[in-house]
Amino acid sequence: MKIFKKTIFTGFAPNLTGRDVIISLGYLLLPWRWPKISSGKYIAKVEKKLQEYFNIEHAYTFDSGRSTLYYALKALGAGDGDEILVQAYTCVVVVNAIKFTGAKPIFVDIDNNFNMDPANMESRLSAKSKILIIQHTFGQPAELNQLIEIAKKHNLKIIEDCAHSLGARYDGKLTGTFGQIGMLSFGSDKIISCARGGALIANDNETGNKIKNLYLQLPRPKLTKTLQHLMHFPIFYIAKPIYHLIIGKIILILAKKLNIFNKIIYKNEKIGEEVSFYPAKLANSLAHILHWQINEIEQLNMHRRNISKIYNEKISNAHINSPWRDNKINLENNACLRYPILVKNPINLLAYAKKHGIILGDWYSQAIAPKDINLDKTGYMLNQCPKAEKLAGQSVNLPTDRHITNEQADKIIKIINSYAD
Repeated sequence: MKIFKKTIFTGFAPNLTGRDVIISLGYLLLPWRWPKISSGKYIAKVEKKLQEYFNIEHAYTFDSGRSTLYYALKALGAGDGDEILVQAYTCVVVVNAIKFTGAKPIFVDIDNNFNMDPANMESRLSAKSKILIIQHTFGQPAELNQLIEIAKKHNLKIIEDCAHSLGARYDGKLTGTFGQIGMLSFGSDKIISCARGGALIANDNETGNKIKNLYLQLPRPKLTKTLQHLMHFPIFYIAKPIYHLIIGKIILILAKKLNIFNKIIYKNEKIGEEVSFYPAKLANSLAHILHWQINEIEQLNMHRRNISKIYNEKISNAHINSPWRDNKINLENNACLRYPILVKNPINLLAYAKKHGIILGDWYSQAIAPKDINLDKTGYMLNQCPKAEKLAGQSVNLPTDRHITNEQADKIIKIINSYAD
């Protein structure tokens, strides 16, 4: 019977473990830990671990990925009159970070692997072009050699957006170490997660010190927001296993309505406005959760690659396109955050899978996601990036996270292969 079959998720706190819950409950329930909720030793520990992992000189943690991008842009001098090249097929918070500096986003179309098309990027350059943001979508490294060559020729500074690609490699080197600054995100659906957080990494002292000076001016995060982030862990840990019994779904709906845990994107952000609690430093309690996960990056990504290989081998539905398989992507270099597929009617496939107890992902459903944003506020014009719009109109993604077993991957494949468009 359906009620006895647990739901398989793509999002919904995919990295969540019992260890994370124990740590979060410790800060929520134990009075002697309350003074360390916002500040403490784990912030420095996380930054040290990131320096060691990337073999770089500078690493600074922030409250969110959008804050890290904003400060990366500020550190590289972005401001009024500057143009920042960024790919379409991205999230509105990326665009907001650019606009909040006073600079203008210049949207670049993508290639078949959901990353920036170098030729299209070069065609969008102008005398005002200052910074290139290179996104590694779904964990697949972009065409860095070509993009960097063009950037150098036109004296552009580079930010690598590694929100999806922590641990991915290009020519044997970690993404995030090719440009002036690497940007990391530790949001709930990312490679590793402390519910909300981010970091900037840099190797040269001039850039690193600029980031540090900006970082030191930041306030500690608001306690109410940190408590919401900490509540994310026990709520999802309780609700996910019983989601198929309806009670789990009710718990999540009530917790969301009562603002007990954080939202992924806030209403203000969807209309291109700032929110009062960003930017800030990363909370010590969240850094404590992140601290242990950094040790697992390679192990977790190996699991994601193995699950992706199963999808590569076994998806056989003629109505489904598999870009990574069809374009012969070398998954050994890929962080494989999610496995992308293309289908004519994504909404129909999402509904079909949900009927069978599988909640698939919809990154990204339009060129600047999510669909309920005010697109006019982003500056994006329809038909500006036709490839991004086409792929966004066909995109569905499959889960690869630590909790997806080979058997669950086979169940997902069975549903995918049985779908009739």
